[in-house]
Amino acid sequence: MARRTGVPTLLWVAKRLCQLVAKYGSTIELLYPTNEALALALAAANTACGVLAAELEKVREYGT
Repeated sequence: MARRTGVPTLLWVAKRLCQLVAKYGSTIELLYPTNEALALALAAANTACGVLAAELEKVREYGT
């Protein structure tokens, strides 16, 4: 029996997070221009979700 890894779910979450950060990140930064920590967190999330999605794609196993 195949082991459940959560890779497909994490891949979906990473891609969705990237979509949402891309969609709303600039609006959030416009609304809160003095919050540098928030801007840095959005940038970090965008980078992290992109790298995570790319790496999960490499290890994802598809059924036969």
